[in-house]
Amino acid sequence: MIATRTRTAALVAVAMTSGLALAQAQPQRQQHQPPAQQQQQQVTMQQQMAQMQQMMQRMDQIGARAQRMSQTFAQQMERAQGATRQQQQIFQQMCDSVNVSAREARQNMDRIHQMLQDRTLAQDQDMQRDMDRLREHVGTMATGMEEMLATMDQVQERLRTRIPQ
Repeated sequence: MIATRTRTAALVAVAMTSGLALAQAQPQRQQHQPPAQQQQQQVTMQQQMAQMQQMMQRMDQIGARAQRMSQTFAQQMERAQGATRQQQQIFQQMCDSVNVSAREARQNMDRIHQMLQDRTLAQDQDMQRDMDRLREHVGTMATGMEEMLATMDQVQERLRTRIPQ
């Protein structure tokens, strides 16, 4: 599952880089739009940027939570023995993987955020739809990471009861 998320993050990065290159390669069109349409596009762009900021904060929180959980697993592992110690180590590594995935997703979202600031992209309806879908996928990925960490919290609690105090 972590490998799939890492591959997904890599694919998102490639897609974003390709989109940015494509957007930069397109000739600048001087379109005269009615003021109401320009204002609507600006509002839409501001909303998208605000959503992206929230998503970036969410990924920061996921990464921080995974890092704290990894540290807790490491501390418990020091006191554990045998199979419990191995289980602690596996879950610590999983937390580290979630942390790395969250950081990579955050970096990709920074790139998307930069793309959203390009006025020519705001005028391209297809690009706007693609960016919306991309944001939805990142949100789904974040939800999956949060659910994974919640489950790992439960596992951590169960494993803690097996460790001699």
